[in-house]
Amino acid sequence: METSPGPLMAEWVQSGDGDRRLPRGRPLIAFFDYCDVFEDFYPHYGVDQRNFATRWAATGNHAFVSLLQRDVGDVIWYAFSLAPQLSEAQHELVGCRVKILPSSWLHRRLWRLFYLPPAAWRWRRAYPAYATVASYLALASRSFLATIRRDRPDFIFLQDYSSGRFDVLLAVARVLGAQLIAYHSGSRPDHYLGRAVKRWTIRRADRLVVSSQEEREMLIQRFRVAPERISVTLTPIDTSVFRQLGRAMATRLAGLDPDRRYILFVGRLDDPVKRVSALIRSLAGLAAVHPDVDLLVAGEGPDGQGLRRLAAELAPGRVRFLGWMTGAEPLAALYNSAECLVLPSRSEGFPTVVGEAMACGTPVLASSVGGVGELVVDGRTGWLFPPGDDAALGARLAFALEHPDVTARMRPAARRIAEARVSAEAVAVELRRCFLGRGSG
Repeated sequence: METSPGPLMAEWVQSGDGDRRLPRGRPLIAFFDYCDVFEDFYPHYGVDQRNFATRWAATGNHAFVSLLQRDVGDVIWYAFSLAPQLSEAQHELVGCRVKILPSSWLHRRLWRLFYLPPAAWRWRRAYPAYATVASYLALASRSFLATIRRDRPDFIFLQDYSSGRFDVLLAVARVLGAQLIAYHSGSRPDHYLGRAVKRWTIRRADRLVVSSQEEREMLIQRFRVAPERISVTLTPIDTSVFRQLGRAMATRLAGLDPDRRYILFVGRLDDPVKRVSALIRSLAGLAAVHPDVDLLVAGEGPDGQGLRRLAAELAPGRVRFLGWMTGAEPLAALYNSAECLVLPSRSEGFPTVVGEAMACGTPVLASSVGGVGELVVDGRTGWLFPPGDDAALGARLAFALEHPDVTARMRPAARRIAEARVSAEAVAVELRRCFLGRGSG
């Protein structure tokens, strides 16, 4: 049985070895992704633990870890589960090791209390309090602390400096003598235990990787992070797969009618965040004027059924729900078939789909949140609108559909910017500089 996190951490700190570590060649990097436990995220994508640990590689985190493994050091991806089904595996595509550990006893009790009642996931008002506590508890287990102490990484790299995991791993890094580097995710830095705590912990990261100049300025002004500790680095994209195709070839590969036009959404169907319902309503308002245009929705999520009902009511026969795409090539064919990718989200970090679409030369129509504006240049590679402004969304969508000559001119510029900012080669330079202090070699 796990003990409470406070005494457990104190006991572990007192028995730590400080900076002593065996010499080795490539640095060892411990990576932690966004979710507290496997069950919070991956089952929604139809992914089991074995597939996750060996073959599945469909997130921006996989792109980051693949580059780190190739160009920087050896990576261990630590994941937590309520009921681990395997302990360790080698990821066949990414090349890293994956370790799945049990979350702490306290975290498991809290998770079951919150999620087991049939309607508990709808308790949106209670979710922030649950997420705050759970984020601190998941890592407070003897098995994890023993494992990472045995592995002794040189770097701890995690997604989301806003989370409680960041605060816990800051303490772990200091005990182990490791450097702590944290990556953005789009959540709020003052959400966990208040801004005062975060102002203290965020400043002590060795480096922060952010998705936009706006986020960089926020960290400098609000949390007093030293500017030299912040890197603006976007999620890498495989630009050899996500590339421009002729539309005839793209629609054939995607199984689409070449005589129709398509707008595209790619992402999780979590409507309070992604706002797919606003996109469906915008399409419905334009359906009579543009009878040749359909909406393609690639993704699944908790609001999928409700969105299907809304589409059937407002735009019957004009919205196709495709589910999650299996493999990058079918997704690249969808991007190339579309007039534009539309992302009306209320909040984002840097959405991988923006880089993927632009690498295919597809203009992006998106709300101006997170790192979207780092790639989408309004009027040049797509269009931006204020988050939550449905009238602006509808107006820009109407403009895109009424001016195909403009979208055609945007395609080469979108590809050029993607190659310069999110290609593997461009991002690898930034990662080597961030981890090793050099941009090449």
